[in-house]
Amino acid sequence: MDTSPVVVAVASSAGDLEAISELLSALPAECAAAFVIVQHLAPGRERLLFETLSARTTLPVTRAHDGMVAEPRHVYMMTANTSLTMTGGRMRVTPKAEGLDHPGDILFTSLAQERGDSAIGVVLSGEGSDGAFGVQAIAQRSGVTFAQYPGSARVPSMPINAIDTGSVRYVLRPNEIARELSRLSEHASVANSVDERETRPRGGAPEACVPALSGSSREPHPTGAHARAARSAGCPGN
Repeated sequence: MDTSPVVVAVASSAGDLEAISELLSALPAECAAAFVIVQHLAPGRERLLFETLSARTTLPVTRAHDGMVAEPRHVYMMTANTSLTMTGGRMRVTPKAEGLDHPGDILFTSLAQERGDSAIGVVLSGEGSDGAFGVQAIAQRSGVTFAQYPGSARVPSMPINAIDTGSVRYVLRPNEIARELSRLSEHASVANSVDERETRPRGGAPEACVPALSGSSREPHPTGAHARAARSAGCPGN
């Protein structure tokens, strides 16, 4: 029986620590997952990220090193100028290739190959499209994908681009993502424990038109022009 923890890969922006702070501070004590956090991290912000994460969670926060095994109820953060992947049950840390700045896609893709249907990817507030390719890789292996509800994101580009792929299963605010991650962390195969209830943020209609998924976990969100048209129309029918 596989006793390794559920690994949650989180892609976020180094310029917006609010979303990742909210997610970590909302995690219930019983959440048994291991969290691996990657960002577009400048050398001067590594210490700030470490101090911010440590202040917002009771879980131990550790800088990822090559060969580390992800332990349950731990948070691991990438270091500056590196790429972080999961291979052979361990974290692999290598120098970042010149010009390559999609750490979320790199981690998500490796986690999908490593963990299959127990892989979880979360895309939080940030600029650009990092994570959009990676959520597709996770979805193709029947893992579970999250994006922050764009209306709650200070910089919504990364969540919107992920949603537009049609491969995001949950669109929620960071504190709601935390509660769902805690539930999923109890299952070896997260795909078999996907909650088919409402997956929009609670507490009012979303500003960005993202419909609830009431059927299969493979049922897509509106993508591309359809999603943008739905948002501008004020979410009729959702």
